[in-house]
Formats: sequence, structure tokens, C-alpha cells
Amino acid sequence: MSAGPGALLLAAFLYYAGGGAALAAFFTAMLAHELGHLAAMVLTGADVDRVRLTAAGPILEYHGVLSLRQEMGVAAAGPAAGLVFASSCAVLNTPYFRYAGLIALLSSAFNLLPALPLDGGRLALAALRMGLPEADALRILRVSGLACGLCAAVTGAFLRSIWAVGVGIWLAVLAVRDDLR
Repeated sequence: MSAGPGALLLAAFLYYAGGGAALAAFFTAMLAHELGHLAAMVLTGADVDRVRLTAAGPILEYHGVLSLRQEMGVAAAGPAAGLVFASSCAVLNTPYFRYAGLIALLSSAFNLLPALPLDGGRLALAALRMGLPEADALRILRVSGLACGLCAAVTGAFLRSIWAVGVGIWLAVLAVRDDLR
């Protein structure tokens, strides 16, 4: 496992913004999400090489070739695990678990947006590639990612949330990059 400077900045920001509880709740929710991906990868036979912590969250690096259906299953497993974790937190019903469950619920919903590198973008790309050439599928996803990013930025501006504006700009920038995948 390795942590990049972006992950350290994110951790520092979360600690500054919400203290140790916010940091712990965020990483607990992200751990549940990534364990969902990891379990799906193991079930498909992919070999996980390492986990990198980045500003965008943990990234599992693996080798092996997945079919489009397997890619969809691996992509969907993270948000699904996040939703199961959020439901478990609701049952535990302590202040910490309510907070961690809310983070898991919101991050799972956000992660399902059809924009790369989010899981929803990976799901949409695999689904589009079932009927279209990869170049056309990526073109569609660029437009979708740009629209998601701009909508998030505009919504953030309307709500006066610099965080949402920043996330929207991040999604929009990623959508127009050449190394989208």
C-alpha cells in the first residue's frame, strides 16, 4: 500500500474540517467500499498488485483481463458494499456510525454518477462497450462526465459550497483529459 501526497492532503483537510471523528468515519466508509471491489476482484480471479491512496480515494491496481460483465460487477461491488455498510451503520445507531453511514451513503450515490473515474463511469463504459466501439463509448462518457462535473459545480455555487464546486471542476477536468480511462 502506498499513499500519495493528495491522500495526505485529503486526510489533513478532513481532520481540519471535522476532527478525528470525521477522518475516521470517512476512511471507515472508504474501506467498506474498497473491500467490496476487492471481494469482487478475488471472485473474478483478478490478482490485486497493490492499493494506492490518492486524493480521489483508494485505487486497486491489478493484473489480469476482466470481461465486460466482470468489470461491471467489480465496479458495482464498491457502491453496493458502501450501501450495505450504511445500512449496518443505521442499525448500530451511535453518533459515530450514523456519521460514517451518512458518508458511505452519500459517497456511494456520488460514485454512481456516469463519469470516469467514478464507478458509475466504469459501469457506463462497460455497458456502452457491449454495443459500441470503445472510442464511441469514451466519447459519450466524456460528455456525460463533463455534464456531471458542470452540474456539480453549478449546484455547489448555488449552495455556496466550495467543496461541491471543487468536486465538480475536478470531474469536468477529468472528463476532457486524453487519458480518461
